[in-house]
Amino acid sequence: MNPLFLIPVILVIAGVFFMIYMNKKHKAAKSEIDLDFERTKYDQYKQELLTQDFSQLKQWMKGKPIDAFTSASVPQSTSSKVQEIVTDGIKNAALSAIGVKLRRIETDCFWALSGNDLHFFSTNTAGELDEHIVFDNFRIEDAKLEYGGILKSQLGVYSKSSEEYLPKTHIITFNIDGSPLSLEIHDRLNYRTDPADMLNLKKQLETRAKYQVVGEKFITILQNKVPNLK
Repeated sequence: MNPLFLIPVILVIAGVFFMIYMNKKHKAAKSEIDLDFERTKYDQYKQELLTQDFSQLKQWMKGKPIDAFTSASVPQSTSSKVQEIVTDGIKNAALSAIGVKLRRIETDCFWALSGNDLHFFSTNTAGELDEHIVFDNFRIEDAKLEYGGILKSQLGVYSKSSEEYLPKTHIITFNIDGSPLSLEIHDRLNYRTDPADMLNLKKQLETRAKYQVVGEKFITILQNKVPNLK
């Protein structure tokens, strides 16, 4: 038998053993993370992330305080509405002014709560600021908040076993001159594995924990400021 035919078999077997090994390492590293304890470090993690991983938010806020922040996205239904606005030329200046800015939905978006204002940021493919939209306290007090489930645009990208790491969303719907505009609030910051940390599962899980602790606090702080959103 030509030994070359054995190479694919050897690779498959090696791949199976590697997956088993990595699954064991993942479980061991995960067992060391106590989320309840991590949540007690919210203030520390918030400052760390604003200084390091998400320092761009401080630049975009131009000195305004950041009471809470997390990741965001634009629901597909909102994207469709935006396309209708652009296509049909609806003469709703307020909705059009905001809606036209929300056509790009594949790049990172963020929420930042500052005082009584909600800031929505969208980025371009280079991660640079694309649009900055501010919803003042009048729009927030007239808004509605509901649970939106797992982020739908992410489904299918991850395996079933990784669903616990998918962001869960709340949908905040603003009333823009009688027309609804819905945006998604994530319960964690968007995490992408650094290639240098690909095999460092402990560091990955520690970073995920920080991202979750900071992101999931956003809704609570927002609802404390705006009780009608509870």
